[in-house]
Amino acid sequence: MSDLRNEFAYSWSRAEAFYQCPRRFYWQHYGSWLGWEDEAPRQARLAYRLKHIQSLAMLIGRIFHDVVGKELRDRPERPCGVPLEKLHGHAEQQLQEQLAASREKRWRSSPKYNANLFEDYYGGGLTAREAREGLEALHKCLDGFAAVGFGKRAFGVVRSKLRMVDDPQKFDQKRALIDGLIVYAPPDLLVEGKDGVSLHIVDWKTGRQRAASLPQLAVYGLVVSEQHHVPIDKLTAHLVYVGQGVCEDYPDLAAGIEEAKRNIGTFVRDVVDRLTDVSLNLAGDIDQFPMTKDLWKCRSCKFRELCGRAGETALVPDEDLTSD
Repeated sequence: MSDLRNEFAYSWSRAEAFYQCPRRFYWQHYGSWLGWEDEAPRQARLAYRLKHIQSLAMLIGRIFHDVVGKELRDRPERPCGVPLEKLHGHAEQQLQEQLAASREKRWRSSPKYNANLFEDYYGGGLTAREAREGLEALHKCLDGFAAVGFGKRAFGVVRSKLRMVDDPQKFDQKRALIDGLIVYAPPDLLVEGKDGVSLHIVDWKTGRQRAASLPQLAVYGLVVSEQHHVPIDKLTAHLVYVGQGVCEDYPDLAAGIEEAKRNIGTFVRDVVDRLTDVSLNLAGDIDQFPMTKDLWKCRSCKFRELCGRAGETALVPDEDLTSD
Protein backbone atom coordinates (compact mmCIF):
# COMPACT_ATOMS: atom_id res chain seq x y z
CA MET A 1 0.00 0.00 0.00
CA SER A 2 1.05 3.59 -0.55
CA ASP A 3 2.52 5.69 2.28
CA LEU A 4 0.49 8.73 1.20
CA ARG A 5 -1.41 10.42 3.99
CA ASN A 6 -5.03 11.44 3.73
CA GLU A 7 -4.85 14.99 5.11
CA PHE A 8 -7.77 16.60 6.89
CA ALA A 9 -8.84 19.75 5.05
CA TYR A 10 -11.71 22.15 4.49
CA SER A 11 -13.28 23.47 1.33
CA TRP A 12 -16.69 24.95 0.68
CA SER A 13 -17.69 22.02 -1.54
CA ARG A 14 -16.55 19.48 1.07
CA ALA A 15 -18.72 21.15 3.68
CA GLU A 16 -21.72 21.26 1.33
CA ALA A 17 -21.31 17.57 0.54
CA PHE A 18 -21.00 16.65 4.22
CA TYR A 19 -24.15 18.47 5.29
CA GLN A 20 -26.16 17.17 2.34
CA CYS A 21 -25.17 13.56 3.02
CA PRO A 22 -22.41 12.44 5.42
CA ARG A 23 -22.18 9.08 3.64
CA ARG A 24 -21.41 10.72 0.29
CA PHE A 25 -18.70 12.75 2.04
CA TYR A 26 -17.33 9.53 3.53
CA TRP A 27 -17.06 7.74 0.18
CA GLN A 28 -15.40 10.73 -1.47
CA HIS A 29 -12.76 11.45 1.18
CA TYR A 30 -12.35 8.25 3.20
CA GLY A 31 -13.96 5.18 1.64
CA SER A 32 -12.22 5.72 -1.71
CA TRP A 33 -8.80 6.45 -0.22
CA LEU A 34 -6.08 4.24 -1.77
CA GLY A 35 -8.71 2.80 -4.10
CA TRP A 36 -6.30 3.31 -7.00
CA GLU A 37 -4.04 0.56 -5.59
CA ASP A 38 -4.40 -2.87 -7.19
CA GLU A 39 -4.37 -4.53 -3.77
CA ALA A 40 -6.98 -2.19 -2.28
CA PRO A 41 -10.22 -3.74 -0.99
CA ARG A 42 -12.94 -4.15 -3.61
CA GLN A 43 -15.18 -1.55 -1.97
CA ALA A 44 -12.41 1.07 -1.95
CA ARG A 45 -11.63 0.40 -5.62
CA LEU A 46 -15.31 0.77 -6.52
CA ALA A 47 -15.59 3.99 -4.50
CA TYR A 48 -12.50 5.37 -6.25
CA ARG A 49 -14.03 4.59 -9.64
CA LEU A 50 -17.38 6.12 -8.72
CA LYS A 51 -15.84 9.31 -7.32
CA HIS A 52 -14.67 10.17 -10.83
CA ILE A 53 -18.13 9.96 -12.38
CA GLN A 54 -19.27 13.26 -13.85
CA SER A 55 -22.23 14.47 -15.87
CA LEU A 56 -21.91 15.96 -19.34
CA ALA A 57 -22.35 19.45 -17.82
CA MET A 58 -19.45 18.79 -15.45
CA LEU A 59 -17.29 17.44 -18.28
CA ILE A 60 -17.95 20.58 -20.29
CA GLY A 61 -16.84 22.68 -17.33
CA ARG A 62 -13.69 20.63 -16.85
CA ILE A 63 -12.70 20.82 -20.52
CA PHE A 64 -13.37 24.56 -20.63
CA HIS A 65 -11.13 25.13 -17.62
CA ASP A 66 -8.44 22.80 -19.01
CA VAL A 67 -8.13 24.44 -22.43
CA VAL A 68 -8.43 28.03 -21.17
CA GLY A 69 -5.98 27.42 -18.33
CA LYS A 70 -3.40 25.82 -20.63
CA GLU A 71 -3.59 28.67 -23.14
CA LEU A 72 -3.17 31.25 -20.37
CA ARG A 73 -0.18 29.40 -18.91
CA ASP A 74 1.43 29.07 -22.35
CA ARG A 75 0.61 32.53 -23.73
CA PRO A 76 3.43 34.94 -24.63
CA GLU A 77 4.56 37.71 -22.30
CA ARG A 78 3.35 40.45 -24.61
CA PRO A 79 -0.38 41.28 -24.82
CA CYS A 80 -2.26 39.33 -27.45
CA GLY A 81 -5.76 38.53 -28.61
CA VAL A 82 -7.83 35.59 -27.38
CA PRO A 83 -6.87 32.57 -29.56
CA LEU A 84 -10.50 31.61 -29.94
CA GLU A 85 -10.17 29.29 -32.93
CA LYS A 86 -7.42 27.35 -31.18
CA LEU A 87 -9.52 27.07 -28.01
CA HIS A 88 -12.48 25.76 -30.00
CA GLY A 89 -10.34 23.15 -31.74
CA HIS A 90 -8.70 21.82 -28.58
CA ALA A 91 -11.97 21.80 -26.63
CA GLU A 92 -13.89 19.93 -29.31
CA GLN A 93 -11.14 17.35 -29.64
CA GLN A 94 -11.07 16.75 -25.89
CA LEU A 95 -14.84 16.46 -25.68
CA GLN A 96 -15.03 13.90 -28.48
CA GLU A 97 -12.20 11.87 -26.93
CA GLN A 98 -13.82 11.85 -23.50
CA LEU A 99 -17.27 10.98 -24.82
CA ALA A 100 -15.69 8.00 -26.58
CA ALA A 101 -13.79 7.04 -23.42
CA SER A 102 -17.02 6.95 -21.43
CA ARG A 103 -18.93 5.09 -24.12
CA GLU A 104 -16.15 2.50 -24.46
CA LYS A 105 -15.70 2.22 -20.66
CA ARG A 106 -11.99 3.01 -20.75
CA TRP A 107 -12.38 4.14 -17.14
CA ARG A 108 -12.27 0.50 -16.10
CA SER A 109 -8.48 0.60 -16.35
CA SER A 110 -7.91 4.31 -15.68
CA PRO A 111 -10.86 6.09 -14.01
CA LYS A 112 -8.93 9.26 -13.24
CA TYR A 113 -8.09 10.14 -16.84
CA ASN A 114 -11.01 8.68 -18.78
CA ALA A 115 -14.46 10.17 -18.46
CA ASN A 116 -17.20 8.08 -16.90
CA LEU A 117 -20.42 9.94 -17.61
CA PHE A 118 -23.30 9.74 -15.17
CA GLU A 119 -25.61 9.51 -18.18
CA ASP A 120 -23.79 6.39 -19.41
CA TYR A 121 -23.23 4.69 -16.05
CA TYR A 122 -26.57 5.22 -14.35
CA GLY A 123 -28.79 6.27 -17.25
CA GLY A 124 -29.66 4.87 -20.63
CA GLY A 125 -26.56 6.31 -22.25
CA LEU A 126 -25.79 9.74 -23.65
CA THR A 127 -27.80 10.35 -26.82
CA ALA A 128 -26.41 11.82 -30.04
CA ARG A 129 -28.64 14.86 -29.50
CA GLU A 130 -27.31 15.40 -25.98
CA ALA A 131 -23.74 15.14 -27.30
CA ARG A 132 -24.45 17.76 -29.99
CA GLU A 133 -26.06 20.08 -27.45
CA GLY A 134 -23.09 19.59 -25.14
CA LEU A 135 -20.68 20.56 -27.89
CA GLU A 136 -22.78 23.64 -28.69
CA ALA A 137 -22.77 24.62 -25.02
CA LEU A 138 -18.99 24.25 -24.87
CA HIS A 139 -18.51 26.46 -27.94
CA LYS A 140 -20.92 29.01 -26.45
CA CYS A 141 -18.88 29.16 -23.24
CA LEU A 142 -15.66 29.76 -25.18
CA ASP A 143 -17.29 32.49 -27.26
CA GLY A 144 -18.57 34.07 -24.06
CA PHE A 145 -15.12 33.89 -22.50
CA ALA A 146 -13.62 35.76 -25.45
CA ALA A 147 -16.31 38.43 -25.22
CA VAL A 148 -16.28 39.24 -21.49
CA GLY A 149 -13.93 41.77 -19.98
CA PHE A 150 -11.78 39.41 -17.94
CA GLY A 151 -11.46 36.98 -20.82
CA LYS A 152 -10.05 39.74 -23.01
CA ARG A 153 -7.94 41.12 -20.17
CA ALA A 154 -6.40 37.73 -19.41
CA PHE A 155 -4.73 37.88 -22.83
CA GLY A 156 -4.67 41.66 -23.27
CA VAL A 157 -2.26 42.47 -20.42
CA VAL A 158 1.39 41.48 -20.14
CA ARG A 159 1.77 37.91 -18.91
CA SER A 160 3.41 39.02 -15.66
CA LYS A 161 0.13 40.68 -14.59
CA LEU A 162 -1.38 37.21 -14.25
CA ARG A 163 -0.23 36.39 -10.76
CA MET A 164 -1.68 32.88 -10.87
CA VAL A 165 -3.40 30.64 -13.40
CA ASP A 166 -4.92 27.45 -12.00
CA ASP A 167 -2.75 24.47 -12.87
CA PRO A 168 -3.92 20.90 -12.09
CA GLN A 169 -0.28 19.86 -11.66
CA LYS A 170 0.51 22.51 -9.03
CA PHE A 171 -1.17 21.14 -5.95
CA ASP A 172 0.16 23.67 -3.44
CA GLN A 173 -1.31 26.69 -5.22
CA LYS A 174 -4.81 25.36 -4.50
CA ARG A 175 -4.56 25.61 -0.72
CA ALA A 176 -3.25 27.53 2.25
CA LEU A 177 -2.79 26.91 5.96
CA ILE A 178 -5.38 29.01 7.80
CA ASP A 179 -5.18 28.91 11.61
CA GLY A 180 -3.45 25.53 11.40
CA LEU A 181 -6.02 24.02 9.01
CA ILE A 182 -5.53 23.18 5.31
CA VAL A 183 -8.11 25.16 3.34
CA TYR A 184 -8.75 24.58 -0.37
CA ALA A 185 -10.05 27.41 -2.55
CA PRO A 186 -8.27 27.54 -5.92
CA PRO A 187 -9.32 30.50 -8.09
CA ASP A 188 -9.11 30.04 -11.83
CA LEU A 189 -7.14 33.25 -12.30
CA LEU A 190 -5.52 36.02 -10.28
CA VAL A 191 -4.98 39.28 -12.14
CA GLU A 192 -2.96 42.15 -10.75
CA GLY A 193 -4.89 45.41 -10.40
CA LYS A 194 -3.86 48.66 -12.07
CA ASP A 195 -2.33 49.88 -8.81
CA GLY A 196 0.08 46.94 -8.79
CA VAL A 197 -1.05 45.95 -5.28
CA SER A 198 -4.66 44.81 -5.46
CA LEU A 199 -5.65 41.46 -6.95
CA HIS A 200 -8.72 40.30 -8.85
CA ILE A 201 -9.89 36.75 -8.10
CA VAL A 202 -11.59 35.35 -11.19
CA ASP A 203 -13.72 32.21 -11.25
CA TRP A 204 -15.07 31.02 -14.61
CA LYS A 205 -18.56 29.51 -14.43
CA THR A 206 -19.86 27.36 -17.28
CA GLY A 207 -23.22 26.53 -15.70
CA ARG A 208 -26.28 28.60 -15.05
CA GLN A 209 -26.14 31.71 -12.93
CA ARG A 210 -26.78 31.08 -9.23
CA ALA A 211 -27.11 33.17 -6.11
CA ALA A 212 -23.58 33.70 -4.79
CA SER A 213 -22.53 33.22 -1.18
CA LEU A 214 -20.32 35.96 0.24
CA PRO A 215 -18.85 33.64 2.92
CA GLN A 216 -17.90 31.19 0.16
CA LEU A 217 -16.12 33.92 -1.76
CA ALA A 218 -14.48 35.05 1.47
CA VAL A 219 -12.84 31.59 1.70
CA TYR A 220 -11.18 32.38 -1.64
CA GLY A 221 -10.07 35.65 -0.07
CA LEU A 222 -8.57 33.91 2.97
CA VAL A 223 -6.52 31.54 0.80
CA VAL A 224 -5.35 34.18 -1.69
CA SER A 225 -4.50 36.63 1.09
CA GLU A 226 -2.37 34.00 2.85
CA GLN A 227 -0.63 32.77 -0.30
CA HIS A 228 0.10 36.15 -1.87
CA HIS A 229 0.41 38.31 1.25
CA VAL A 230 -2.26 40.75 0.13
CA PRO A 231 -4.76 42.25 2.62
CA ILE A 232 -8.37 41.15 2.23
CA ASP A 233 -9.47 44.70 1.47
CA LYS A 234 -7.21 44.66 -1.60
CA LEU A 235 -9.00 41.65 -3.09
CA THR A 236 -12.04 41.64 -5.37
CA ALA A 237 -13.79 38.45 -6.47
CA HIS A 238 -15.44 38.07 -9.87
CA LEU A 239 -17.80 35.27 -10.91
CA VAL A 240 -17.83 35.17 -14.69
CA TYR A 241 -20.69 33.18 -16.20
CA VAL A 242 -19.20 32.66 -19.63
CA GLY A 243 -22.26 30.99 -21.12
CA GLN A 244 -24.40 34.03 -20.31
CA GLY A 245 -21.71 36.69 -20.71
CA VAL A 246 -22.33 37.93 -17.16
CA CYS A 247 -19.74 39.07 -14.62
CA GLU A 248 -20.62 39.53 -10.94
CA ASP A 249 -18.22 41.64 -8.86
CA TYR A 250 -17.66 41.29 -5.10
CA PRO A 251 -15.29 43.99 -3.79
CA ASP A 252 -16.02 43.59 -0.04
CA LEU A 253 -14.82 40.08 0.83
CA ALA A 254 -14.01 41.20 4.37
CA ALA A 255 -17.74 41.35 5.11
CA GLY A 256 -17.94 37.57 4.73
CA ILE A 257 -14.82 36.58 6.68
CA GLU A 258 -16.44 36.20 10.10
CA GLU A 259 -19.19 33.90 8.82
CA ALA A 260 -16.71 31.97 6.67
CA LYS A 261 -14.51 31.25 9.70
CA ARG A 262 -17.58 30.30 11.74
CA ASN A 263 -18.62 27.82 9.03
CA ILE A 264 -15.12 26.36 8.89
CA GLY A 265 -15.06 25.86 12.65
CA THR A 266 -18.45 24.15 12.65
CA PHE A 267 -17.40 21.78 9.85
CA VAL A 268 -14.16 20.85 11.62
CA ARG A 269 -15.95 20.04 14.88
CA ASP A 270 -18.71 18.06 13.18
CA VAL A 271 -16.33 15.90 11.14
CA VAL A 272 -13.62 15.41 13.76
CA ASP A 273 -16.19 14.08 16.22
CA ARG A 274 -16.85 11.19 13.80
CA LEU A 275 -13.23 10.14 13.23
CA THR A 276 -11.73 7.07 14.87
CA ASP A 277 -8.22 8.56 14.84
CA VAL A 278 -8.01 12.33 14.55
CA SER A 279 -4.21 12.50 14.31
CA LEU A 280 -4.18 10.15 11.29
CA ASN A 281 -7.50 11.43 9.87
CA LEU A 282 -8.99 7.95 9.89
CA ALA A 283 -12.71 7.26 9.62
CA GLY A 284 -12.90 3.62 10.63
CA ASP A 285 -16.62 3.55 11.44
CA ILE A 286 -18.81 4.14 8.39
CA ASP A 287 -21.89 4.29 10.64
CA GLN A 288 -20.62 7.63 11.94
CA PHE A 289 -21.40 8.96 8.45
CA PRO A 290 -25.07 8.03 7.94
CA MET A 291 -26.90 8.16 4.62
CA THR A 292 -29.30 10.99 4.03
CA LYS A 293 -32.99 10.24 4.58
CA ASP A 294 -33.87 12.39 1.57
CA LEU A 295 -33.95 9.76 -1.18
CA TRP A 296 -34.38 12.48 -3.80
CA LYS A 297 -30.73 13.46 -3.26
CA CYS A 298 -29.65 9.88 -3.89
CA ARG A 299 -31.03 9.95 -7.41
CA SER A 300 -28.25 12.31 -8.55
CA CYS A 301 -25.45 10.93 -6.35
CA LYS A 302 -22.56 9.17 -8.05
CA PHE A 303 -22.14 6.81 -5.06
CA ARG A 304 -25.72 5.49 -5.22
CA GLU A 305 -24.48 2.04 -6.30
CA LEU A 306 -22.40 1.65 -3.13
CA CYS A 307 -25.31 2.64 -0.91
CA GLY A 308 -27.77 0.26 -2.54
CA ARG A 309 -29.94 3.15 -3.67
CA ALA A 310 -29.65 2.79 -7.43
CA GLY A 311 -33.17 1.46 -7.84
CA GLU A 312 -34.87 4.81 -8.39
CA THR A 313 -34.59 6.54 -11.76
CA ALA A 314 -31.36 8.54 -11.89
CA LEU A 315 -31.39 12.34 -12.15
CA VAL A 316 -28.36 13.79 -13.92
CA PRO A 317 -26.60 16.35 -11.69
CA ASP A 318 -25.40 19.66 -13.13
CA GLU A 319 -22.80 20.35 -10.44
CA ASP A 320 -20.39 18.33 -8.36
CA LEU A 321 -20.31 18.95 -4.61
CA THR A 322 -17.35 16.59 -4.22
CA SER A 323 -15.06 17.96 -6.90
CA ASP A 324 -12.04 18.76 -4.74
